[in-house]
Amino acid sequence: MKANFFYSDLNQCGGGERLTLVTMKAVFEMGIDIYLTTLEKPNILRLENAYGKDIASVLGDLKKINVLPMLDEQNINKELKNEYDIIINTHGDIDPYYGDTLCKNNAITYCHFPSAKFYLENEEKSYLEKHLKINRALTENDIQETTLSKNTKKDNITERSYKNNFDKKRYLKWIKDTYNKMMQNTTLLTNSEYSRKAISDTYGIKDCIVLHPPVDVDRFCNSISTQYFYNNKNIREDVILVVSRIDPSKEIEKAVKLAKLLKEKGIEMEMIVAGSLDPYFSDYYLYLKKTIEDNDLIDYIKFEIDITFDKLLSFMKKSKIYFHPRPGEHFGISIVEAMSAGLIPIVSDKGGQTEFVPKKYQYHTLEQASQIISLSLDASDSERLHLSNSVQRFSTSNYIKNFQQVVNKLILKKEHNRGEKI
Repeated sequence: MKANFFYSDLNQCGGGERLTLVTMKAVFEMGIDIYLTTLEKPNILRLENAYGKDIASVLGDLKKINVLPMLDEQNINKELKNEYDIIINTHGDIDPYYGDTLCKNNAITYCHFPSAKFYLENEEKSYLEKHLKINRALTENDIQETTLSKNTKKDNITERSYKNNFDKKRYLKWIKDTYNKMMQNTTLLTNSEYSRKAISDTYGIKDCIVLHPPVDVDRFCNSISTQYFYNNKNIREDVILVVSRIDPSKEIEKAVKLAKLLKEKGIEMEMIVAGSLDPYFSDYYLYLKKTIEDNDLIDYIKFEIDITFDKLLSFMKKSKIYFHPRPGEHFGISIVEAMSAGLIPIVSDKGGQTEFVPKKYQYHTLEQASQIISLSLDASDSERLHLSNSVQRFSTSNYIKNFQQVVNKLILKKEHNRGEKI
């Protein structure tokens, strides 16, 4: 059997990318050959650095990696002409990977949240350029037009044909229509009841399956000795850990505002912001650094960019508090990781994380968050252990088992339908 995976860019090294690698592993363990379709060639060393060789090693088992120049109808249809038994899009919150041959019996879409619909309605620049690679088409057109005008004497009709080679308005209509078809006509999975409700409210879809993302809870828990769950002053320090991609959608500026509030209250703590940085968001990173400088927080907040997994574990060992700045998080893999390592999670009272984080650690305002933090610095040993134990159900092994069950059901349906036709 052959499976075609789609994910636009694994090099972002976030939770969605880890889910994709683990999902590939789940399918590979079933004896199914895997072909990856993507918009960026995977950087294996970067992925090993972020997740460890065990998870990233599945890329070495792929039959083929096909890098599309951009996400459009022609490229998708060309790829789907290959006789794949199952199509798996683990980037369904962003990218419509769909053709007329796909249906609920041969295609799985993991949609973290129906974000693409809202991005498309606003024609958000970062979505169009970074995720859909629309800038590639525009750049190629610009090059063609320049070459044409300088080096040839073609008539105006030919020049116009080059200029109209990429029709942005028509392309956006195709993206919207294709995304809607994908959501309606493939087997949908999502990460939480919060996201399932958003999908239902947006598309009227009632059969979306909640399958929590895989979190390496055992590794976080086992790698951190039991003593690190405790408030031994020689082990855990007054450190707030924030784990997030450096991306405007993650609202990291709220962590900076929280740090300012804590400092004004005389709560002396260090804040570490650990995460990957895509060059596309360099301006946002510079904005955060400038905000920190303007608020005299240089000695209070430290960025750790593109760290190794072992380095992340070292921060988990020394920190007491985990802060998540973004409200409306779809699930929150880093929150589960922190809880499994014994950190106290301080999270918004809106989002998928409210389904597993105790209400007493949920804030509505940053002022409330600062108050919860001050009360949580000396959380008991038993509380840290209880939080760690409470998220064991999100283990990688549970995810793999449950995803394989979904795939097996689709295979059985296909075989049944094939038998009926015979």
